[in-house]
Amino acid sequence: MDPNSMFDQILEEFADGAHTDQVRQARQEFFEQVSDVREDDPSYEKLTSCFLNWYIYDRPMDGGPDTPLQIFASRPGRDQAQREECARLAANLHSLFAILRIEEHGLLLVDLFSLEELQVSERRHLAGLEKGDLLEARLMPLSDRLVFSPAATILHARAAQALIRASVERSRRDALPSREKLLARLRALTFRFTDRYRERVPVEKVFGDLESFTGLEPQTEAEQVSAPDD
Repeated sequence: MDPNSMFDQILEEFADGAHTDQVRQARQEFFEQVSDVREDDPSYEKLTSCFLNWYIYDRPMDGGPDTPLQIFASRPGRDQAQREECARLAANLHSLFAILRIEEHGLLLVDLFSLEELQVSERRHLAGLEKGDLLEARLMPLSDRLVFSPAATILHARAAQALIRASVERSRRDALPSREKLLARLRALTFRFTDRYRERVPVEKVFGDLESFTGLEPQTEAEQVSAPDD
């Protein structure tokens, strides 16, 4: 079974009807840092695909700890093939990757968080990609290989590669910000730099705050006050 067909089944169940409010709330959460995105923006379709992947695979539904994928997989009556497909989908890898080599039918990538090298199959012509490019992507197991989750790939600005790599190294070293927090921030900054500013401003003006970004919520004034000594 094609994993994409199972994804479409889950999306059909959890994107409409009784879940409309959930989708609306999830969309607000995901697009919080790019709230001005428009349908005519070049990145709109890719951001929307990233959102749908996050909603199905990563975001717990309100009122419980489970994601739509986990709820779908646990329903009574799933046959063995369906359970196996759900397990494959759950084994997806969402991360930031650098291209080590472009091959005839795929790419050799390195996960910049784990430093693991991964071979990814891709039958389509990979126009516009170069060795060293940085990609936010979600890799899906398919039989004995890895493939990209369709359209859910963000190519980060080449001018920002050094700043992005440094931010990931800090995240690996200090465990702040978390992988997901940093990916969301990088996604927003790349959107700002490429779609809003058309790469016409110095890259440091957009990506410069990565040096101090931790992903933590700012403390309130009350939280900043030290507790009195006993």
